[in-house]
Amino acid sequence: MIVTTVAPTAERTAVRLPAALSFIAGVTDVTSWLLLGGLFTAHITGNLVVLAADAVTGTPPHLAAVLALPAFVVVTVAATWVARTFGTHRARTRRTLLGAQAVLLLAAAVLSFAGRASAQPDGALAVSIGLCAVCAMAAQNAYLHLVPAKAYSTAVMTGNLVAATIAGADLLLGRGMTAGARERWTGSWPLLAGFVGGCLVGAAASTLFGDHAAIVPAVLAAALFCATAFRRGEPTD
Repeated sequence: MIVTTVAPTAERTAVRLPAALSFIAGVTDVTSWLLLGGLFTAHITGNLVVLAADAVTGTPPHLAAVLALPAFVVVTVAATWVARTFGTHRARTRRTLLGAQAVLLLAAAVLSFAGRASAQPDGALAVSIGLCAVCAMAAQNAYLHLVPAKAYSTAVMTGNLVAATIAGADLLLGRGMTAGARERWTGSWPLLAGFVGGCLVGAAASTLFGDHAAIVPAVLAAALFCATAFRRGEPTD
């Protein structure tokens, strides 16, 4: 039996856009966590852990964390409606949802110049910035579940870490599973690396720019939209 060892070029190409989105998610999550009172905007279910802990300890809940989940659900429902309306026109759905992500992150960036949001994490300004980022991440995640043939995770990294570890172990051990292991490795490690890299950039941006760090994910999202929205044809995602 011949076991192929050719790198999965199609899988590598397909994961490029999700990996870039994972990077943006990492930047967005860390900047909001550091500057908006510990709000998770990408790892949205992390807010449920914080709220549960607050409920047990009697700590007043963070308003943005309370509103994050319903806001995320509403945007996801709207994104689903958009995708179903466009039907097989996947490129239009991609442009709409990634465009929405860019616009929402740009709105958060503009709002960050209206005052010092970090000084009042439960204030109207901080909550507005946080919810713009949450809605942007909802548009991103909805795109990843509605358009690509394979649903990638760009926020919750546990699954990607497990997939990359198992694939790496299979590659090291061999056992006749090289082709499948390479495909799983290629489809998981770029997402993990992208998110970790984004977290590092987000932390650096928060240190350098303070409350205005929201401009970094906004610029990245706008650049990604421009790079993908106007190219010919539908990408192999």
